[in-house]
Amino acid sequence: MKKLYTLLFAAAVSFTANAQLTNGNLENWVDNNTPESFSPAPYTAGVSKEANIKHGGMFSAKHTTPTLPSSSGTSVKIQNETAVVVPGTTYTISYWYLDNDPAAKSRPWIYWLNDAFSTIPANESEFRPATYSTDNPEWQLWTTTVVAPAGAAKLRFEMRSYADGTAGGGVIYYDDMSVTSPMKVSQNSINGLNVYPNPVTAGTFYINTDSNDVKSVSIFDVLGKQVLKTKTNNAVNVSALTSGVYILKITENGSTATRKLVIK
Repeated sequence: MKKLYTLLFAAAVSFTANAQLTNGNLENWVDNNTPESFSPAPYTAGVSKEANIKHGGMFSAKHTTPTLPSSSGTSVKIQNETAVVVPGTTYTISYWYLDNDPAAKSRPWIYWLNDAFSTIPANESEFRPATYSTDNPEWQLWTTTVVAPAGAAKLRFEMRSYADGTAGGGVIYYDDMSVTSPMKVSQNSINGLNVYPNPVTAGTFYINTDSNDVKSVSIFDVLGKQVLKTKTNNAVNVSALTSGVYILKITENGSTATRKLVIK
């Protein structure tokens, strides 16, 4: 997922990754405390390279919160500003996190930036929520799909980890940060189309339509690579696919539709 700017599906379908986040999978490090292409301290602080606890690839980012009491505050940041965006374009923004420490909690703190790197106060509820992560022994996916506002030129992709409880010093892990623009398809819609459950949690999802005829189904990862192709009247087994965000393309009786598909 490094510096890929791709135009795919040359006929009716195109997939653009013009907001590609450099080193979003946290595979490249300057040293054990500095991920490549991330903002310098204090905008990225409290970070260390983690090889054992990870969502994908070889490494993740281990984010350690301040020990309390702390004169430097109760939170630390991890920040990347490499994603270039285009106003009016739809983007899916996502990352994976592991919060299984009662001494830490997390939330995204994302902004659109203009050409002067000033923040644009749009999408506050999606980008800067009032709620925090809760403890869970499994990796969790955070994702949102939004439209870049007028004046947007870049995206500040930032997560904040907060000391929780009375002691602090807890740990959050981050991995597989992604900023992509979804598939654009020249097509007709499919009457009565319903894809469920979405997110997929048990390895199978279902497609209902008004006609319920045979459907051609293709699934693409966020880089545009086709990872599954099949035909079905209803059920689609995706148990062989890893957790993540995908693009689903469905064709029935000459009409085509696409959906974002999340597999957990």
